[in-house]
Amino acid sequence: MERIVFLFFFTLTSTLLDFYFYQIIKKYRIISWTKPLFYLYWSFTIITITNFFIYAFSLDLGFYLKAIIFNMIIGNFISKLVALPFLLIDDLRRMIIFFFRKRTESSNNKISRSKFLSISASLAYGLPITSLTYGILSNNVYDYRVKRRKVSFKNLPSAFDGIKICHISDIHVGSLKNRVAVRGGLDMILNEKPDAIFFTGDLVNDKAEELKGWGDDLSKLKAPLGVHSVLGNHDYGEYTSWKNESEKIKNFNNLIKGQKEFGWNLLRNQNDFIEVDGQKLHIIGVENWASSRFQQYGDLKTAYEGLDEEGFKLLMTHNPSHWNAQVTNNFKDIDLTLSGHTHGLQYGIDIGKFRISPVRLAYKQWADLYSYDQQFIYVNRGFGFMGYPGRVGILPEITILELNRA
Repeated sequence: MERIVFLFFFTLTSTLLDFYFYQIIKKYRIISWTKPLFYLYWSFTIITITNFFIYAFSLDLGFYLKAIIFNMIIGNFISKLVALPFLLIDDLRRMIIFFFRKRTESSNNKISRSKFLSISASLAYGLPITSLTYGILSNNVYDYRVKRRKVSFKNLPSAFDGIKICHISDIHVGSLKNRVAVRGGLDMILNEKPDAIFFTGDLVNDKAEELKGWGDDLSKLKAPLGVHSVLGNHDYGEYTSWKNESEKIKNFNNLIKGQKEFGWNLLRNQNDFIEVDGQKLHIIGVENWASSRFQQYGDLKTAYEGLDEEGFKLLMTHNPSHWNAQVTNNFKDIDLTLSGHTHGLQYGIDIGKFRISPVRLAYKQWADLYSYDQQFIYVNRGFGFMGYPGRVGILPEITILELNRA
């Protein structure tokens, strides 16, 4: 029922936006309307809405076709939202003039304010589509970047002072087609010689069969203190269709089996530890913790069982929303949390300490390092990609964290 209501409101909103834009373009003759252009304009609206229904009901159309459909929907819709403020400002301005000044703009102007704002809206409409196209053609999805951060903790055991850990997330092997480039990214991880590697979920897009042919490459990820992992929302097969429940369960078991074959220490609402010179660093791994939009599998209370408040604790949880929802409130002794999930939306600006992306509207912690009352979370921007087959500004990431004793 919720899906039907959402589809209804999306269709209504998209249609109203297109009608609004059509009236503006027609009024100010931003382009010369002909019947072919008229039909093309409204055909694109119909195609976008149809594609949204196809995508929403998760029909098995293959990765590339679904990616094209996704980008038509997102590109068109985002472009409208970017252009909309220019048009609303103009309408508001003309409304104020009509009610309070009761005069029209002088016709002596070479270009009226209304037409100027309408043209600005048209240019703004083109920016997202242009940048999204660039993100695909530039092959930025394989432009791996190493992000280095140093974090200090008062209770870090002395044996772990200066430990170097690698954090990766959201590999999404089903999306990765340039095997040479991916191997280059994996080599970058190994060249860092991390003491331990932590992977925070979304190994696949939907199905365990995506792992075929990747076993040798992923098995090469080794570290002296092990490779530790958790599951993400895409690892459960929730976003594709299955013949029956047993097929879905078999797929999930194959995914679990695959990680074990890689030699990874998969934690499913469990805790473990790594040890150096008799001192321990506790690792907590929860299954996908979710808000109402995603299936709930994570159970931090169960994962925490057997631990006391003493000792350093590192939590792996796929969704960074988990940090504010539970960790900073109820588990104040968890020192460092590692998450992924957001991908930084694969779209934004990320220069030095300045970063901005629309994804921040949905996630308070969406990329890089955050702290609150001596607790830290690092949100990885993702190694792979999903949906949109490109990246603009927010590049694929390999995180290297050096933990120091304060």
